[in-house]
Amino acid sequence: MSTAPKVGVFLCECGDKIKGNVDMGLLAQKVVETPDVAFCKTMPYPCLKPGIAGIKKAIADAGLDRIVIAGCSRRLMMKKFENEMKDSGLDVGQIAMVNLRDHVALVHPGLEPAQRAEKGARLVKSSVADLAAMVPGLRFQISIEKPVLIMGDGIATYAAAQQFARHGVESIMALSLDDEEEIRLLHEKYPGERQNFGRVRNIMKAVEESPLVQRITVGDPIAKNGKTGNYSVSFENPEGGAPIAVEAGLIMACLDGEMESPGPEFGHNGDSVICQSEADEHLWTVGPYKGNVVFWINDVEAGTPEFAHLSMRGAWSLGRAMVERSDKCNVTIFHNQDTPLPLSAEERRISRKLGIQWVAYDGKICPTVQARNLTYLVKDDGLERELPWDQLILSPVRVVGRHAIDVASLLNLDHKEGRFLRAYHAQVRPENVGRKEAILAGSAAYPCDLSQALAQGRRAAIKVSETIDLSKDGKLFSPAIVSVIDLEKCIGCGQCEELCECGAIQVVEGIGGAFGRAVDPLICTGGGTGAAACPEQAMYLQNASTIQREAAAGALAKELAPGEVVAFGCTWGGYAAADNVAKSGLTMDPRLHMIYVPCVGQIDATVMAKALLDGANGVILFGCVPEECHHSFGVDHGWSRVNMLKKLLALAGFDRKRIALAHADFNNPEGFVKTVAGYTEIIAGMDPIERTPQNLEKLHAIYDTAKNSRVRLLLSAALRRPWESVYRGAQRHALEYDQEFAGVLAEEFAQTRLTRALKAQGEPQTIKDLAVHLDADKDYIAEMLMEMASEGKVNMIHKQRKAHFMV
Repeated sequence: MSTAPKVGVFLCECGDKIKGNVDMGLLAQKVVETPDVAFCKTMPYPCLKPGIAGIKKAIADAGLDRIVIAGCSRRLMMKKFENEMKDSGLDVGQIAMVNLRDHVALVHPGLEPAQRAEKGARLVKSSVADLAAMVPGLRFQISIEKPVLIMGDGIATYAAAQQFARHGVESIMALSLDDEEEIRLLHEKYPGERQNFGRVRNIMKAVEESPLVQRITVGDPIAKNGKTGNYSVSFENPEGGAPIAVEAGLIMACLDGEMESPGPEFGHNGDSVICQSEADEHLWTVGPYKGNVVFWINDVEAGTPEFAHLSMRGAWSLGRAMVERSDKCNVTIFHNQDTPLPLSAEERRISRKLGIQWVAYDGKICPTVQARNLTYLVKDDGLERELPWDQLILSPVRVVGRHAIDVASLLNLDHKEGRFLRAYHAQVRPENVGRKEAILAGSAAYPCDLSQALAQGRRAAIKVSETIDLSKDGKLFSPAIVSVIDLEKCIGCGQCEELCECGAIQVVEGIGGAFGRAVDPLICTGGGTGAAACPEQAMYLQNASTIQREAAAGALAKELAPGEVVAFGCTWGGYAAADNVAKSGLTMDPRLHMIYVPCVGQIDATVMAKALLDGANGVILFGCVPEECHHSFGVDHGWSRVNMLKKLLALAGFDRKRIALAHADFNNPEGFVKTVAGYTEIIAGMDPIERTPQNLEKLHAIYDTAKNSRVRLLLSAALRRPWESVYRGAQRHALEYDQEFAGVLAEEFAQTRLTRALKAQGEPQTIKDLAVHLDADKDYIAEMLMEMASEGKVNMIHKQRKAHFMV
C-alpha cells in the first residue's frame, strides 16, 4: 500500500481580484507540474458552499490527504476550512493557505499577469513541499481515571473539592493544616473577612462528609512527574519517614497570597502603627479599640494602586466591626482622592449611621505620619490639614509568598519575581491555549478577597470537571499541532523546560533510567520555540516540524531569481502586515516571497541555512515589534538564530547582510513596505552567491554547523527565558557572550568543514592537502586537526613520516 502523500491544490479566482490580475491557466499549469501535486483545480470561490462541496468531493475521489488553498488571507479563512474539512478526514496541519490575492494579485502593478502567475506558483510549490514533507502525527486519546489532586494549602481547596464532589469527581486534598488551624490563621491572608468564616466552615463540613473527597496531611511538596492522566507527586512526611506519594489524573493548585507589613517609610512600628492583618488579630483576640482609629489606604503611595479597592474593603469591614463592638471607637478611612469608594448604597447608609468617616486627600502630595497626626492636603485647597489618630492602620503589602512560589515552580506555573501567578498565555488561537488557566486558583494568582478566592476554586473545578467529562465520553484528544520529544535523542539537558512559556514540559524516566523530558499535550500551546532550541533536535513540532520548514524554504529557494529573497512572516507581525498592504491600497516589491509561520521563534537556524544552500541569496524574518511578541520571546529567539547565521556567513566569506531580522507592526503596512524595499535593494546590490563547488561546500558546512549539538546548546543557554528581564544575551552581557559564542562557532565551523572534506576524499589526507582543499590557513588547519584527533573525532596515522587524517 502506497504511503506517498497526495496533495490537492485549489486555486481561487476570487471574482476578478485574482482572476483579473493573474494568469490562472499558467498558474494551474505550473502547479500541476509539481511532482507532489495529485490534484489541482481552479474554482471561483473555494470558501463558499459550492466550493467547499467541490473540495470535499475532490478529497474523496482523489484520495487526498492534505490540501493547499491558494486564495485570500489565512487569518480570515483558515479556521473555516479546518472546520469544514474535519468530516473529510483532514485535521489541523493538513491544510495550508497561500494568500494569492494580497501577496501577489493586488500588490504588484508592475508585473504582467504571467509574471504574477510565476510568483504565485512559487509560493504554492513551497506550501506543497511543506505538506509533502509532513509525517502526520495523530491525535491520541487521553484517559483520566485517577482522582484530581488539589495542593497548595489555599482556602480555595475546599471550594474546589466541594464542586468536584457535586460533579461526581473524586479528589484528594493535600493539606498541611487541619480545619481549625486553617480558620485560625485565615485572617492573616484575608483580613477583615471574619463575617465570611462561617461560610468557610460550612464548606469544610460538606467536604468532610463527602465520600468523594479524600484528605491527606502532607509536608512540603518534593517532586512531580508524569503528565495529564498519570501524575505522581511526592510530599515530605510531616511525621518523618518516607515521603508521601500521591497518584493523580490531574493536578490543581490552590494558593493563597501572603500579607506583609509595610516598611518604616510609612511609620509602621508594630504598635501604634500596624497593618490590617495585625489589626484584625488584635480586634478578635485582645479586644475592641478605643479612641481615634485611622485606616490609611496607602496602596497608591506604596506603588500598588490596583490593590487599593481590596484594602478599602478590608478597612470597611474592620472599621464596621470596631464601631459595632465599642461605642468609644471613632473610625476614619483615609484614602487617595483618585480611589473610588467600593461601597454599595446600603453600605454607604450603614457607614453614615455608624459615623465612619471617609476622608480623601490630594495624592499629588504624600501624607506625612507625625506623632498622633497625619498631615495632608485636599485638592484645590492648598491648605495643609491634620487628621488626629490614636491607632494608625496601614494597607498590607500583598505578595505571593515563598510557599506559593515553590509550589508554582514545581508545577511549572510561571512566576516573575515581584509579580503574581496570574496565568499568561501566548496570544494564540483559542484551541491552542492549554488548560493551564484551569489549574490555578487563589489570591496568589492575583490578590482578591475571600469570596473571590472561593469562587475561583469553584470555577477552576468546573473547568477541570469538563475535561474529565470529555475523557469519560472518549472525546479527550491531544492537539494536532503539539511539541513532541523523542526520548531516544533526549539527553535531559532541561533547556526546553526552561524555555517553555506554558509549563508543558515534564520530567520522565528516559532510556536506561536517565531522566528525559516529555510534553504534556493538554498544556502545550504549540508555540514551537522550545523545539527550535533543542540542542539534540530531539523535540519537534508535530505536523509543523523543522523538516517541513526546511522543505518549504528549499523548494522556494530553488525557484528564485538572483535578486529575489525568501521571507518568513509571523501571524501577528510580518504575515499580518503583508496581508494589510493591499487593503491599504499600497504596493510591495515583488522580489520578496513570504512563507507563513505562527512565530519566527519556530524557525530553526537550519531552516535559514537550508534556504541559502538551495539557492536563496537573501533570507529575512519578519517578527513582532520588540517586547510585544505574542509568543513570549519568540522574536528574541529568532534574532539570536539570525545573529548566529550572520557569523557563519562571515566565517564562510559571504556578506552578513544576506540574512536579517525585521520587526513588523500589523497596523503599519506603510512601514512594512519600506522595510521590504530596503532589504530587497540591499540584496539586489550584491552579486548572487556563485554556486561553485567551493561555495556549495561552505553552505553545506553552515547547514551542518547549525545542527551541531555544542553550538545549539550554547545558543539555547543564552536564549531569553519567559521569566527573565535580564538574560545572558542581554546588552549588559552582549559582548562577553558574543565573543565566547563567536569563538565556538569558528571552531565548530572549521571542524565541520574538515569532517566533510575527509568524508568526501575517502582516503587519508595531509594537513597541506586539506588546507589547499579548503583554501584555509595551514597552521589553523593543523591546530583543528590535532584537537579533533585528541577528541576522537578523526583518526591520525603516519605515512612516510607525515601525519595523515581520516574519518
